[in-house]
Amino acid sequence: MEKTSALKKHCDPKALSYTGLFFVVFIWGTAPLVTQHFYKYYSPSIRVFFSEVILFITYMLMSRRHFKEFNREYIKIGIPTGFFLALANVSQKIGLMYTTPARYAFLENLSCITVPILMYFLVGKKPKIYTVLSCFLCLFSVFILNGISQEDISGWGIGEILCAVSGLLYGFNIAGTGAFAKKMYAPMYLAVQSVMGMTVSLIFSLSLNFIKITNSAGELLPIEKIVFSFKPEHIIFTIFYMIISNAVCWTIRTNSMKHIDATAVAIIMPFSAVVTGIISVIMGEDVLNFNLIAGGILGAVAVLVSSIDDIKSNK
Repeated sequence: MEKTSALKKHCDPKALSYTGLFFVVFIWGTAPLVTQHFYKYYSPSIRVFFSEVILFITYMLMSRRHFKEFNREYIKIGIPTGFFLALANVSQKIGLMYTTPARYAFLENLSCITVPILMYFLVGKKPKIYTVLSCFLCLFSVFILNGISQEDISGWGIGEILCAVSGLLYGFNIAGTGAFAKKMYAPMYLAVQSVMGMTVSLIFSLSLNFIKITNSAGELLPIEKIVFSFKPEHIIFTIFYMIISNAVCWTIRTNSMKHIDATAVAIIMPFSAVVTGIISVIMGEDVLNFNLIAGGILGAVAVLVSSIDDIKSNK
């Protein structure tokens, strides 16, 4: 009995949630570089579609003992949050083709703007001073990283714009999940989101393949040509990586929001961009300069500031 009580005392749900989130941060920090490498074998929208198919199958297997819990609420909440998540995924993956991994990762964190606002309107939760400060720090770090401190802002191209839009859209998913999905079985909730992901990404893939534009050489080409590799090694690696980086990580993130405020989750995620920046510099995809260093430090400070309230409330 003493051992059991001691174990419960040390396995604090909030502490475990934070540990899980930092595992997610590390895995997601590697995602931009892995995704960029596989653009040779899968076009962005097709990669999102393929990922969602893998995720849907994985979530359904994880939920096989919980089907009786499924009700109208899963559809009512999972469809709109899944729609915003799908739009964010597609726009972000396309944007990566026109920007660097570090910028791609940091711009995702613009969700820190939309989450506190939406949480206020959805559940009446007023953001505290630490949350507001951390959001501004997070936002400022994004602009520093992307070149706002330079004489020109040429760093803002189509890739950066698409990644910034995806960051704002991710905020809708985070806020909706934090406000309404806390009591739901996470894998089954995420399975509903995957259905929306498959639908939206397939529509985008087919549409962008048939809509053609003229390039600088005068050639008429599709906006995004459908590319899919059937080589076993590519399919096996994609399946394995998607299960770890998406199915496992999204389940951890969704469950963590049962114990950690959704706004805090939105601010913790910038650490993945720091991981991406470090790896990207090592691999020569990004250049280590003032903007990258300052943006990374400000992002890390934003994370620490966001957790002050939790630290003060824990005894």
